Amino acid sequence: MSKYEDEKQVPLNDGPKEFDPNKPPGDFSEHAITIAWRKLTYWWGSALTLFSFIIMIYTISKQWNNPPWSQTKSHPVLELICFFFMLGWIALLEGAQISIVGLQGIDFEQYRHSHPRAYAALKVVHAGPNVERFLVGRQFLLLFNGFLMSKVSGAADQGHNFYIGDWEWSAEATQFFWLNSVLLMVVIISLGQLPTQLLAADKMLGFFDLHYYALYTIVYPCLFVESIGLTHSSYLLKDLCCIIGRIDRSTEDPAKKMNKNFLYYLRCFISVCAVIFSFTFIVKGLALRQTAATDGVGWYKLPGWAAVILTIFFLFIMACAEGLQVSALALAQVPSHEYKNKAPLAYRLCQIMFAGRNMQAFLVGRQAMVAMMMILLARVTSYAGSDGILVSGTDWGMGEGFNKGLLQTGFLGAILVVNVAQLASQVLASLFPIPVINNTLMRVLLNIMLFIEASGVVNACWPLTWLLDAMTGLPKDPFWGDDAVNTPATGIIDRKKSMGIPMQKGVTPFDLHQPESEYHIDYTYKVSYI
Repeated sequence: MSKYEDEKQVPLNDGPKEFDPNKPPGDFSEHAITIAWRKLTYWWGSALTLFSFIIMIYTISKQWNNPPWSQTKSHPVLELICFFFMLGWIALLEGAQISIVGLQGIDFEQYRHSHPRAYAALKVVHAGPNVERFLVGRQFLLLFNGFLMSKVSGAADQGHNFYIGDWEWSAEATQFFWLNSVLLMVVIISLGQLPTQLLAADKMLGFFDLHYYALYTIVYPCLFVESIGLTHSSYLLKDLCCIIGRIDRSTEDPAKKMNKNFLYYLRCFISVCAVIFSFTFIVKGLALRQTAATDGVGWYKLPGWAAVILTIFFLFIMACAEGLQVSALALAQVPSHEYKNKAPLAYRLCQIMFAGRNMQAFLVGRQAMVAMMMILLARVTSYAGSDGILVSGTDWGMGEGFNKGLLQTGFLGAILVVNVAQLASQVLASLFPIPVINNTLMRVLLNIMLFIEASGVVNACWPLTWLLDAMTGLPKDPFWGDDAVNTPATGIIDRKKSMGIPMQKGVTPFDLHQPESEYHIDYTYKVSYI
């Protein structure tokens, strides 16, 4: 029996059509002007990324950067090695997450010999509750790498404008592009995060089997970070929300449940204490103007109370971006008739997100927004100064070692951000996906994310992804095109059918070459559930 035999199919009428409020949103992603602009963004976006990369390398080589350690005992080569190491690790963490989450619905035993490295990693990460543990540990590891990278490659105020030889920037350009790490954001997003994400989304199994040995470079480090316990507050929040929301957990797979022993609750206690401790010191630093939120050109004008409000705003935007993605992917697995009438805003948002190439555009725009918040939060939650010496005020008797190791590196800021802005919102969105996105705010944020991708500022990710695809020579996944295999792509295809969204034949929602393809869209049917 077909899963869609209860759906109505209405043939296309090429004549004039009356306005239908239930009709899916129009898709202009393949319009000639849109295609021409998109192709142009590949060129100027790539030029911007190359320019930004050169500026970052030059900044580090001149030691105009702002590492959390003393540069008198360091060397530019060492800092460049740190820069490339963190950028590469961020790229692998992003791509591996896509593969691990997307491959949960496949039987990986049949790929034991054809994809041995992927098999070894999947066998570990898909055992018991390890997927959830991996995601939690990976979130902290990724964020801390981003925080540290923003310090190692971010510019410090040198008291002069940026220059290369006789070419000197204006004060405004220096402050906006260099001191505020705008160019660094472009490098991290376009070069580090998105290419591996986009490649892994299209070729999940192949990417996970590449020779970076994901079991040792990704899976084990993330599980180790999770085992420390600094992020266990998310598990406690999940349990609390299930109790308050009266969510029936009896249908959950017993093999996937956490072992809630003494160590589990001890780690939850440690995590909650760490979040409260971090929150106290971050707010104290913001209020007393001790963080980088009130240090540097332009930033020094910000009063302490405004710095606190600005930080809360950044945390809120990051939380919304994280929750939007989790909710959308969760609803890709939910028949749309279950919420079409009771949650019209959520239904409309999913229509927009799943139409045309919008899912890919959303992933790019969302990543840009999250990375921007990450860089800004790395700044505002890290204490200014170096070598444990604060720029002003008291350190509450904590000492230079504490200041240098936890405050000026951004470590406490990372604990606060990952628990409050990322993991908490992800937990809420996974448990209550419809309420999270059934509002106008999420619709506005989605449009902003789509606009960011359409602007082309980070569109170097597409040529870089195609280059990476050509270099690796990865084939399509063995289960590609098999509707019986449950993957994020098949879920989105099902929702497109149920929502009556036109589909491009032979193209998956995450096809790498979808943005450059010119397809004829046939409204062969209009679908609605009875």
